[in-house]
Amino acid sequence: MIAVVLVVSGAAVGVTRLRHSCGAEVTSASAAQSTSPFLDAGAQRERPDAHRDRLVRTLRHARPPLGEVLGAVGYDYQQWAQVSAYDQGIGVRTRDNPDFTMLDDQTLRPLWSVSVATARSAYDASSTRYLVATMLRGRAPDLVALDARTGHRLWCRGSTGPVVGPSDAFATQFLDGEDVAVLSGGTTSQRLVRLAGTDGHELWSRAVTADHGDFLGTPGGRLLVTGGSDPADLLDPAVLSKRPAGMALVGVSATTGKTVWTLPTPAGSGLHVLGADADLGLVVAERWSGPGPTGTLVALDRAGHEVWTRAPATGAYDAALRAGRVLVRAGSHWAAYDARTGRPLWRRTMPDRPQLLPYGFQLADVPLLDEDHALLGTTTALRTLDLRTGAMPPASSTALPRDGINTTFWPYQVAVSNGLVAVATNTAAVLVRRTR
Repeated sequence: MIAVVLVVSGAAVGVTRLRHSCGAEVTSASAAQSTSPFLDAGAQRERPDAHRDRLVRTLRHARPPLGEVLGAVGYDYQQWAQVSAYDQGIGVRTRDNPDFTMLDDQTLRPLWSVSVATARSAYDASSTRYLVATMLRGRAPDLVALDARTGHRLWCRGSTGPVVGPSDAFATQFLDGEDVAVLSGGTTSQRLVRLAGTDGHELWSRAVTADHGDFLGTPGGRLLVTGGSDPADLLDPAVLSKRPAGMALVGVSATTGKTVWTLPTPAGSGLHVLGADADLGLVVAERWSGPGPTGTLVALDRAGHEVWTRAPATGAYDAALRAGRVLVRAGSHWAAYDARTGRPLWRRTMPDRPQLLPYGFQLADVPLLDEDHALLGTTTALRTLDLRTGAMPPASSTALPRDGINTTFWPYQVAVSNGLVAVATNTAAVLVRRTR
């Protein structure tokens, strides 16, 4: 599974630390020292909040996969709570504070928490590890590996790579044995390094030149693939037309760091990687070229060979690689393709009145319930999307409160763990038990 890096901004935490100690800006706390921002039913009664309480009352009548409401927190149109799912349960961050708390999947109690005293930081996780990268001003990042169950620090690696600015490439990918591949650098060349999962020591390091380094992932077979660009640049005709010929992607041996293959791109075009599927042994990307620009889906195998291409829509579209399928959304028109062959699976026209999706919605953020179903946070309801057919059965839809044309109850984040579902709206975040 491809790890996702999340960069957050926040105020520094006032803690006295040794200035040059590796990972000194990262402080983890045990379960006993950690608290959850979510209030149980008793605390909610003691601290009433109109919007939060209305959302809670509505979700008490939720349909599967949503069950019992376990906790909630209210706020004032700030998108204050950020929720994410892990093997251990639900993780929560709060706005203007880089603290992260891991909540147990069964008890909802804090397992541990961590604070990072830098204005910017990056995070990644595997099934057993949680990785923090400190984005230090004027210094290369430190990487701190924590036990994902307890928050205990396992190792710290002081990076010898470049300083990472806000627009520079930075990505991590967990590998076999909890080793970590780290990509960092500028917009024309990057440094790629593999660190040992045991203690963080460097196994190999090399320079790579692969476009803007927008992606780092593995299609399996002990291969790392890196390269590509942010789609925002590729969708701008003025920017795209000025792009010189170059290297779009590089396939690298995860064992030795040596180049296995390269994929060049001609002038006036570029590639954005949607993701890699280790089970299929494929990398799926969008190739954009002018005029227009025009986008084409392309799948590459582990040897860098093109397996299939498909032109899914005219003009800009949103796409994601999910559970062996490529999902595409172009306005109200949705489609799915078999990631192995590129074969069309279904097409649907979704309702657009009222507005179906919250502002900023991205298919890549939609959580899976299982290999065939995803949970969509739409503006009026939480809906189960059948990935096999594109259907959203009414029987699996849970309505959200309506507030005219306002965005009060629009969900901007939905996270699904094995036992929990977290929903963060513009005015409240709620945790519910997941039912089957």
